[in-house]
Amino acid sequence: MNVAPSAHSRHILLVDDEDDCNFVTKLVLKKAGHTGRLTCFTSAEEAIDYLRQGQEAPDLMFVDINMPRVTGFEMLETCEAEGLLPNGYTSVVMFSSSNRPADHDKALSFRSVIGYVEKALTVESYERVSSDHDRLRAS
Repeated sequence: MNVAPSAHSRHILLVDDEDDCNFVTKLVLKKAGHTGRLTCFTSAEEAIDYLRQGQEAPDLMFVDINMPRVTGFEMLETCEAEGLLPNGYTSVVMFSSSNRPADHDKALSFRSVIGYVEKALTVESYERVSSDHDRLRAS
């Protein structure tokens, strides 16, 4: 029987070019009780390569929109075009300092995206997307 991991033991992939944001996100996840695996990449290219290798698929992916060279949107376009996402397991959450409605709408246009969180991550926003992920995977 395939049992879904609890919110505390899940694998999270964080894709954000800002080290300060990654540090804060790690602290928030720890405060929220996350004890699972956390994989961080500071570029979309690294994250795409990781997904192409077929390593352990993350449960949740937080993807920054505004990154140099390859944006979060471009990363998702590549992943969805190559069939890396959606994969029936990973839920993507767009993660940005932008509160522009156009960014929000574009984020939710991707099949793999379940939510949009404004930086910085909070315990409440993590719990919300984690709950959304669990509900989607249970159906």
